Amino acid sequence: MQKNSIQSSKTYNSCPSYLGTGAFFVEKHNLLAKISTIPLQVITKLPLETNYTDNSCKKGVIVMELQLENVRNSILGKLSKRPREASKAAAFDYARIALIIFSSVLLGRVALFYAFFPCGIALITVLMHKERANIYTLPLILGGLLTNYGTGYDIWGDGITIAVCGVFFLLTGRMQMGIVLKAFSAAGIMVLTKSVYYLTAQLVFIFDIFMMFVETILILALVYLFHRFYGMLDKGKKRGSSVAEGIIATSAVFVLMIGGIGIEYVGFFSVIYLGALFTTLVIGYKIGIMEGGVAGIASGMTAMFLTAGSPAIIGIFACAGMAAGFFKGLNRIVTGTCFAAVCIAFGLVKGYPELYISIYDPLLAAGIFAFIPNKWMGRIELIFAKVRRDHIYEELRARERMQMTLDGYLETFEKLAALYSGTKNRTNIIAMQFKGMAKVTKAMMEALDQSEASVLSAKEKFSIRVGVSGYAKERSISGDSYICADLKEGDYMIALSDGMGKGEIASRESALTITSLYNLMKAGFDVELALKTINSLLLFKSTEEIFSTVDLGLFNKVNGKLKLFKIGAAATFIKRGDKVETIKVSALPMGIVDSIRINHIELQTRRGDEIIIVSDGITDADRGDGQMDWIRETIEQIRSKDPQTMSDLIINKAVERYGLKEKDDMTVITAIVH
Repeated sequence: MQKNSIQSSKTYNSCPSYLGTGAFFVEKHNLLAKISTIPLQVITKLPLETNYTDNSCKKGVIVMELQLENVRNSILGKLSKRPREASKAAAFDYARIALIIFSSVLLGRVALFYAFFPCGIALITVLMHKERANIYTLPLILGGLLTNYGTGYDIWGDGITIAVCGVFFLLTGRMQMGIVLKAFSAAGIMVLTKSVYYLTAQLVFIFDIFMMFVETILILALVYLFHRFYGMLDKGKKRGSSVAEGIIATSAVFVLMIGGIGIEYVGFFSVIYLGALFTTLVIGYKIGIMEGGVAGIASGMTAMFLTAGSPAIIGIFACAGMAAGFFKGLNRIVTGTCFAAVCIAFGLVKGYPELYISIYDPLLAAGIFAFIPNKWMGRIELIFAKVRRDHIYEELRARERMQMTLDGYLETFEKLAALYSGTKNRTNIIAMQFKGMAKVTKAMMEALDQSEASVLSAKEKFSIRVGVSGYAKERSISGDSYICADLKEGDYMIALSDGMGKGEIASRESALTITSLYNLMKAGFDVELALKTINSLLLFKSTEEIFSTVDLGLFNKVNGKLKLFKIGAAATFIKRGDKVETIKVSALPMGIVDSIRINHIELQTRRGDEIIIVSDGITDADRGDGQMDWIRETIEQIRSKDPQTMSDLIINKAVERYGLKEKDDMTVITAIVH
């Protein structure tokens, strides 16, 4: 081996400097900030000077769309943002009003212990405390209560109390009364109103006096509960409630609203228990162990009040909620199965047929949870993040805002890419850049859509060891450039480029190709678009003839698959055991023609496979051997499993085959799969 001529990978930087292409990506980054402020005359002049053919009408429409969008962004300025913000605020207000209307009817219908209706009294107290305009909910609550007429419930005492509370708090709305004072006032009005009602109707029993005492306690508790829940709907106001209070309020109100539907059973399933179990499961899975237990207690206690069930269900729900929190972030099917198993196990403690809880309800709740669409789960996560009051909520809101921004960028990039496509070579690279940015933006939007990412990432089952050896023809400056580096999602990139000519010029051209390819793929461009962009870049760079070969191998460490892209490159050799296969693809180098075809060969590798990528300086060492048998024989005879040793031995053999002839730049990259 000639030490003065042959250089191993130790003298090369496996990740060469990318300063040469840094300005290219700075330009793209600046473009994102400048697109909305492009002067109108610039968009008007440049595209219209292009000589369009068949697509001129389509391009004219695109130009007009861009002009209109530019008018909105540049002329209207901040005024264009205000309607959007007002629209979003209006949408939030409409949703809040819809929830208040919907909940007013349902909560007005709720009967606790099949005896009385404290929810309507507490609800009108809270809503009137927040705003006197909420008096419109009084007929809704009374309407919900009156739907129980004819069912055997004694609704009149509570109905009169709700009406009196609504009028009383409307008349005293300007008085400075705290929510605690109003809660006691509502309880006092209930006791006074019901006492008069019972005395007038001559229905006074000791049991009624006891139930009024119980209802008083429930009104005080429900006022506090509703105050916390509807406080979360107040936009822009700081809330003093803790995370546990928010979870209790959300769980209890949701189960109460289910109880207000008035359907207790559907077949073998209890609608109330099903809703309570699902709420507990989702909160535990999305927030954590302790929060799941708290949600289980609140949901179980509310379900017990609605169904007059056994207090044991509170403990069952709490344990099941903690189990859901224990499996937070894991596969939803596994979490749902374990949740149902805990419920069924505790439900069977009493003994068949007197079960604490039916086996059907936990199974159905787990099934709904496991197969609910990810988009819905993302919305649920946003609600619970607001309840949790931590940084997650702000991150999710920021993600929504980012999604809207990216959507605008995507639309603009697609229009600009269509605008510049089909033009001359010097502007074709602009179309490639816009197409690339559009694809990257779309990939980012798809990633943001996946609101439920698994905690366990894909495990890398394979690894790869690489050794590189090279020979420089002129003054130790090789015209070959290479890079071996990790990309995202388990992909490993092995790329080799041979520039036209020799020495510094060839080195510069191949380095431009290889660094641009790496940076584009690292940024998220797919292989085909990245290669076409570089081809346009080489055509655009100079009026002189400039071209480079590209030999690209993408190895996936997760599944062990190897994709080979060969653009004018030399053969690649795959050694498995004692057999060596040759992979050769005929294609023109990059930078010669405007349109290039990108094809690839995909292989499933095994542990121990050896991948040898060489430049044409190796294959041209013996021009009389067109089948390159000497290379295959050399690889077959090498017994070493060290990739660096293999690369050095192949270089030595190539130098020997050249003999006294002038030698070309040579590079060998050997990668061994483990």
